[in-house]
Amino acid sequence: MSEGAAAKQDHIVTAALGVFCRHGYRRTSMDLIARAARMSRPAVYQYFGGKEEIFRAAGEKLVADIVTGARAVWGSGDSVADRLYGMLAIKLDLVAGSVEARLRAELLAEAREVAGDVVLALEEGCTAVVEAALEAASDELDLVGHAIPAHDAAAVLVASLAGIAQQEAPPEVLHTRLRQLVDLTVRGLTSRTPAPAMP
Repeated sequence: MSEGAAAKQDHIVTAALGVFCRHGYRRTSMDLIARAARMSRPAVYQYFGGKEEIFRAAGEKLVADIVTGARAVWGSGDSVADRLYGMLAIKLDLVAGSVEARLRAELLAEAREVAGDVVLALEEGCTAVVEAALEAASDELDLVGHAIPAHDAAAVLVASLAGIAQQEAPPEVLHTRLRQLVDLTVRGLTSRTPAPAMP
């Protein structure tokens, strides 16, 4: 694919992302996507076979952007709690900052139905990045003394974030809840009292 064609596809995906966030998957039409991209419908079809293909491409772009952004945040010199919060806030900002509160749960359900593998890749990518961050902070956290491995702690954080992001609350409230979740997690992982073994 030529550079020009790749740039056009990226332009369409970026424009479509805003439309999906405002209207949801089902209420988004190729006409709305074409208008947002300032192109004709036939021109959009030159680059994508339809709405589902654009939706999947938008999801794949988000996965890459979120994982890359989370890795960059981890490299900052802040505390473990600040870095974990920053990593997870990237995903929260995507949802809370661009999707209307009333559409959040609906759009996630549609995404799971239309592009479940992309949603799974996002969850796995986020979990892997958070897991690596927890393992890298093992000198500050007491993962060895706890019955919960870094992967499981990361999976709990990412799953909890999904629940927070779907709530119909203003972004600042969601950010407060995320900060509280991270602080509780880090506090729990830095206590030197071993946690009870899981059944």
